Formats: sequence, structure tokens, C-alpha cells
Amino acid sequence: MSDTASPTTTVLEWNDISLILAICRSESLSGAARSLGQTHSTVFRRINTIEEKTGVRFFDRFRHGYVMTDAGRTALQYAERIENEVHALGREVLGQDTELRGRIRVTCPEAFAEEHAPGIIARFSEKHPEIRIDLSPGHGAVDLNRREAEVAIRATKAPPEASFGRKICDFRFALFGSPAVIAATAGTPLEDRRYAFIEGTIPWLVPKIFKTREAAEQQAIFQCRASRAVQNAAAAGVGLCFLPCYVGDADPRLNRASETLPHLDLQLWVLTHPDLRKTARVRALMTYLYDELDGMADLFAGNRGISARPPLPGP
Repeated sequence: MSDTASPTTTVLEWNDISLILAICRSESLSGAARSLGQTHSTVFRRINTIEEKTGVRFFDRFRHGYVMTDAGRTALQYAERIENEVHALGREVLGQDTELRGRIRVTCPEAFAEEHAPGIIARFSEKHPEIRIDLSPGHGAVDLNRREAEVAIRATKAPPEASFGRKICDFRFALFGSPAVIAATAGTPLEDRRYAFIEGTIPWLVPKIFKTREAAEQQAIFQCRASRAVQNAAAAGVGLCFLPCYVGDADPRLNRASETLPHLDLQLWVLTHPDLRKTARVRALMTYLYDELDGMADLFAGNRGISARPPLPGP
């Protein structure tokens, strides 16, 4: 009988590396847990296990979060390199797919996901019933290299260099409010009116509408992260709101309170990663989106405007 103990493995597996990468990027266990879809306690237990089995401390623990050690920074460099290779392999394999079947993750603005995407996807599915669509609404940029989405519908000043696709049209913004609010504040400078804001959009209105962020905050009666809640608040008479024209002009409860705001002009694009452009299902969806969105170009560009619709009566 041997008295030699079995050695504890010190090999880092991909699951270990992806956990270290998530903590490096978020600098906290809670942020890593959200990105990985795990609980805080699970991430805490796993990183402790990894450090114990390797005998390496990857992070210093502080009250404000986790800070990479020298070993952590080295692990980050290698982890990102490995991650890029894994995603490149996935894109290359998917790029060889020539059948009109399978699943595609699409990301698009929140309001578009709620109002327009369901109908577009339904019509696309009638033509291609074996293609499955997963829709991910949001305004943040996605990393096509990391396969966070295969297809992105994005309003941007310039698409990422590592992307393939087509510009659909201009994408414009304006201020909107209920007819009653607009009539009641006629003649009042825009900076002195009451507002409902989507959280995070105030900087876009400084200094064109407001001289400072503090001045905008002073006029904010209602703020919310959910854009639809802000739109509904404006329609209910809380105050003016700042919206993409395709949202505000399509809402019969709202009128424009301003012309379009040229300094905020963006462009609407349909994008994918270059490695996926020959994938049959991706190509089919993008071609379909080109045609569908082309037909809505005047709405996104703010060319329909409020003049095409009679104003609603006041309360």
C-alpha cells in the first residue's frame, strides 16, 4: 500500500479562467455573478477554490471590491486571448453553416423590441420556420467578436470596425410631450419646462437644451431607467420627454415639442461579425431586416413628424 498522497491538480480549466475573467472585468463578485448568471455565494466559493487549488492569489479583497494582483493581471491577459480564440472558433464553425435552420440572437433598442420586432420576426418566421430568434433588447453596445449577438440593430455614429452590415437610414431625436402640456407651456423656454427623463440621457441635452447637468436635474420631475415608463409619464402630462423620433412620432398621445436635435443625429445599422456574413440563416435574416427597415426609414429619420397627425384635444 502506497503512502504517497494523490497530488492536488493545479491545472486551470476554462471554467476557472472564465470566472477569473468575469471578476477582473467587473472588479466585484456581484458583477461577475450577474454576467455569469450565478449567485454571489457560488462565485465566492469558486474563486476561493481556484486560489486554494493553484496556491495563487489572483485578487486582493477590499471593501470596495476585488483588485487584481500581478497574477490576476497576467491571468486576464491570457484569459482574454483564450476567450477570443474560443469565439473565433465558434464564428468559423457557424460561418460554415449553409442551412436555413438554427438559432440567431438579435440585439436591438428596447422600444424597437417591444413595438416592431415581434411583427418583423413573425413575418420572417413564416418564410423560414426552422430559424429560431432570441431577442435581446438594450441600448448598450454589444461585442460581436464575443458572440453576445449574431445580428445587431444599432443606432450609432459609426459601427465597429470588426463588423459587417449596412446603414439603413438616419436616426434622429426630438423632445415630445402631451398636447395639453405643450399648449400650457407655449412660449416658455425649453430649459424652464418640466421633464421626464430616461436615466442617463441628461448629458445628451447639455449644453444644447440645458446649460448644466444641475439645471437639467432641477427640471426633472420624473426619471426612470425604463424608457417606456418615461414615455407613458410624458403622455400622462408629467412633462416633456426626450425620445427617438420613431418612438415619439408613432405615439398618438404625444406631439413634438421641438424640431429634431441635429447634434444627436445617429445612423441606424444592421450588423453582424464578418465571419458570419456567409452563414445562411444570418444572411437570410439580415436581408429581410434590410427590406423591413428600409420601409420604416422615414420614421427613424424623423421625417413623418407630428404635422401628419391632427393634435389630440386637451383633457
